[in-house]
This record gives sequence, C-alpha cells and structure tokens, in this order.
Amino acid sequence: MLKTTALLLAAASAAFAQAPSTDTVLRSNTRLVLLDVIVNNDKGPVRGLTKEDFVLEDKGKKQTIALFDVTEPGKTPAAAPLPAGIASNRVNSKGEQTGTATVILWDRINSASTTDQAFARNQVLRLFAGLKETDHVGFYALGFTLQMVHDYDEDAAPLARVAKALQTSGTAPDTFSAQDKALFKNLADALSPMQQPNNQARVNITYPAFRSIGRHLAGVPGRKNLVWIASVFPLTYGNSVERRKNDQDEVDAFRNNLTEANIALYTVDPGGTGASFNTSDAAPVANEGSLMPGALRNSAGTSSINNVSNSMTGNQAFQLFADATGGKSYRNANDIEPALREVIAMSGYTYTLGFYPDEKTLDNKSHELKVSLAKKPSTDKAKATHRKQYFAWGPKSPPEVQLKPTMEELLGDPLLAHSIGLLAVANPDPAKPGAQVIDLRITAADLRFEPKGEQFTTAFDVAIAIEGQKVVSMKTFAPALSAEARQQVLASGMDARETVEAGASGVFRIVVWEKATGAAGSLRVPFGGAK
Repeated sequence: MLKTTALLLAAASAAFAQAPSTDTVLRSNTRLVLLDVIVNNDKGPVRGLTKEDFVLEDKGKKQTIALFDVTEPGKTPAAAPLPAGIASNRVNSKGEQTGTATVILWDRINSASTTDQAFARNQVLRLFAGLKETDHVGFYALGFTLQMVHDYDEDAAPLARVAKALQTSGTAPDTFSAQDKALFKNLADALSPMQQPNNQARVNITYPAFRSIGRHLAGVPGRKNLVWIASVFPLTYGNSVERRKNDQDEVDAFRNNLTEANIALYTVDPGGTGASFNTSDAAPVANEGSLMPGALRNSAGTSSINNVSNSMTGNQAFQLFADATGGKSYRNANDIEPALREVIAMSGYTYTLGFYPDEKTLDNKSHELKVSLAKKPSTDKAKATHRKQYFAWGPKSPPEVQLKPTMEELLGDPLLAHSIGLLAVANPDPAKPGAQVIDLRITAADLRFEPKGEQFTTAFDVAIAIEGQKVVSMKTFAPALSAEARQQVLASGMDARETVEAGASGVFRIVVWEKATGAAGSLRVPFGGAK
C-alpha cells in the first residue's frame, strides 16, 4: 500500500504547474517582488510580448526583470485527473489548475443597510444565473465568519443552476443532486441580509478575512481579481477628526496586505445611485488610476487620505486600494452587473514580472511601481494594467512587518493557503491499528533555497492537525542539498512521511510554513480507509 501511495504521488505531481524560470542565480537575504501585468489595446489583449518589451521601475529607478512568465486565461489541463485519495491545494479533482482567478466577496458586515444588501443580492443572482460554463467565478461571503460558497477553480454550471432556482421559486427543486442542494443552501444563507456589528468587530473580522483570501489566491500564476461588494470601510475608531492618524494607519496596513498578496481589488458600492460610500454626495464616480478630490500625495509619494474636514471617508479608502492594486472603484451605479462583467473580462492573458530590489532600499515603506512598454507596432495605444505599489519589507524587518502568518493562524484559516503547492494522501497503518500514515509531497519550486557553501538550504515547519480538534504532529525540516539534489527535488518535489494516532474517521489539515519567507501551503486530507 505505501509503495503504491508513493507512485500515486509521483503521478499526481505532474499536475502542478512549474514555477516561472528566473534568469538570475539564487540570491540570499533578498526578497523577490512579483507583479501581474495585463496589456490591452482597443482590439483586446496584446500577446507575444517578451521581457525586453517591458521597463519596470521601483520609485523611479529602473529594475532588472529577473523573472518573466506568461499565463493564458482559464484552466490549464494537467496530464490526468488526480488519482482517488490524493488531495491537492493547487488542482481540482479533474487535474486542472486555474491560470487566472476572479472572486466576488459579498460583504454583509460592511454594507451600510439591509436595503443595499437586498439590491445587490438581486444583481448578483442575475449575474450568476447568466454565467456560462466557461466562466470561472468564485463567490465568498463575509458575515461573522468568511464563507466559501463556490471557489474560483470550479465549473460555473452548478452556480448558475442554483442561482436560477433561487431567483424564481426560492426553493431547491427535487431534481437537484445532493451537491446542488448543498450549494443552494449555502448561497441562500450567504445572501441573507444582516445588520452591521460595531466598528471593532468589523475590523477584527475583515482584516483576517482578507489575509486568508490573499493566501488562498497566492497559488494562481496569473491575474487575481477580487471584487469587494461593500459600502463602508471598517475603521476601529470611526470617522472622527481626532482619529484621522489612527484611520490612516489602519488603511495603510490594509493596503500593504493587499499589495503583498498581489491581488487587483475592485470595490463595488451596493447602494445604487445616491449611495455615498459614507462620503460627500458631490464626489464623482472614481475611475481607474485616479484619486478622489482631497486625496493628497505625501512626501514619500504614496497616497494619503485627507479632505476638507481631515476625516476619513470610505470612498477615498476604497479608491486608494483600487489605485494601489491596479483595480478599479465603482460607485453610484444603478446596475452593478456590468461592473462585475467588466472585472471578469479582466481575468485574461497575463505577464508576470519579478525583480530583486536592492536590500538597501527595503525601508519598510510603500514604494511606487511603474511599468512602461517598448514602442513598437504591437504596443501602439496599448495600456499596461498592474498594481502600483508594494510594501518594501526586507529580511531584517520584524516578522509582523514582513506580514508573515503564524502557524496558529494557518491552522485555523477558513481557506486553504496556496503559496506552496502540496499533494497528500492518508492510509491506515497496517502495523499499528488506529494510526494513519500520511504521505506528503511539497512543490520544492515554491521554496526558497539559499546557497551555503557548496549546498543549498531551506527550512520549513510541517504541522498535522485533526481538523476541529488538535495538532497531532509538528516538525521542522531543514534540508541541505547538493546542487544536483536540489535540481532533482525542483523537478519532482520533496517528500515527507508521518505516522499519527487518529480516530476511526475525520479530516487532517496539513500546513507547510516556510520560515524565511512566510510562504505557506495547506490542504485537507480525509482519513484513509474511513467509511
């Protein structure tokens, strides 16, 4: 059985997309900054560009593009579906990996009224009911907890079926399968209106939820779009003049988490015409790349929130996030469906650029990024859309500044982390009744190996927990590999095996957390042999 398991893992590992190749040698104590770029002209995506067609600047200084990759939209088929019993955090059961992702976050705790929520509910249902099977849209809901209703890598057909039923009769037809009935219930529950909790509760719920979403989308190689349907931005202290400094600090922290996740944020006001995002009715519709009136630039060149009363406004905060991440802010719209359709269309042909900033420039501040296109016929009148900022933490920055998750946070995460690709399977131990043997394969290309003499080293923790109960294993791995051995694991993956005491049935949660970078991967694995 165990030999068969190893063969299954080896076969399944072919489903993982390889990490983009880099033209530079491995560099110790330096972080790699990635940004996804979409290039469009009036005819659509501009394809076939090379690394030489881009100029990348960090605070006005040209950078060497060390990594360059191209991602096609949609799902990339793997060699074969995953074998039965194999769990993966990167590919679905069909063996497909998504090249780009669009997720709609329905935010009930940061929507100003139940009337706004009811308006947006009908709009969202109409969008879902009209989805084609080739559309791939995730739908998450934020209430007192973060709920995944439908993930971005799943076929849209079931979501369209249940949305149509919810639109028409409000009840699940008897002809629905058990899976469709479960999805129907989850969608109906997620779209139920709720009252806003107090400011502190909203902050305590919203910030960790966005960190979780960022870790979940991290394994997507191309463009990652997040549509946030909300009408107010959560601030601990509210919108008083005296608290403006606190407000700015919270907005900055939220923005840094978004840019670190390399997610393009699109904010959508669910209130329709006349909704004000808790700001002045005189404020015009925000457009991509612009700041609202009164939003000033500070001495560091980054966006700052200010207006005539020196208080924070939700509209300015949302526009700041959209501008920093390469997204867009929508407000005062009677119909939000066109906005959602526009965002779905942005999940397209993606160029990924990466550079190593000079360690001396990593000053724990937000840096402006700029991407320019070489002048040639194919780029004439083309526009490059990308995130405009990154938070320049370095290897010597404190862990909290580096935005690293803790193992405790990862073990309790409502979503799975995808920065590190994982495959795993559990089987009963024939020599030890009541025990399970877990075989784990880690995508070594997602780890950072640092040269140390003639070897390459990395270090990561592996935790195994019975979900909802307790941690049953926690170990640190610090392999030191020769150049040849490193090349082998980069191609095939790195294996680990652990035997743990377990009950008759349940689900394991396995977490891999890299110490140097804070990158993480997690997945759920059912007990082997459970009925």
